[in-house]
Amino acid sequence: MMRNKIGLITGLISIGLITFLLTSHISAPRTGYVLIEELFSKFEMKKEMERKFNYTKNQRQKILDSLAIQLRIFANKLDAEEIKAKKEIEAYNYMREEYYQKQHSFEEDNKQLSSQYDREILSQLNQYVKDFGKKNNYQYIFGNDANGSLMYALDENNLTPEVINYINKRYSGKE
Repeated sequence: MMRNKIGLITGLISIGLITFLLTSHISAPRTGYVLIEELFSKFEMKKEMERKFNYTKNQRQKILDSLAIQLRIFANKLDAEEIKAKKEIEAYNYMREEYYQKQHSFEEDNKQLSSQYDREILSQLNQYVKDFGKKNNYQYIFGNDANGSLMYALDENNLTPEVINYINKRYSGKE
């Protein structure tokens, strides 16, 4: 009889311990982290936007290069003339000013376009990471960036490759 009580108590303790372990494991939040720089650099949308940005930037540079050639030709023509006409000098100065204004304008436009693309990419990236977290039952996904927001984490909690795969499938419409 005593043996049965000890066996019963041991069994109840074991069941209680197993229940406790399972409950504490189930109720523990599922967490992971991503390497933000790697996530950003390998995001297909970022690569696509970068190609679009470089195309636009190169087209603008071609316009500036063309204006610079015209300006040089005009300057060479003026240098070759012994007597420089006032109207030609004014035209040259106007053309030079137009070049510098266009150059400044293109630089500002490039900065704004780059910032706009970065905002769009980050917005989409954040949404996809949020969707990934919901789909895979994560309560927290931390970002590890150069600012040290995550000082240490086990490598097994690094979700970066899995999230990169997910966001790129999502972006291409395959998820």
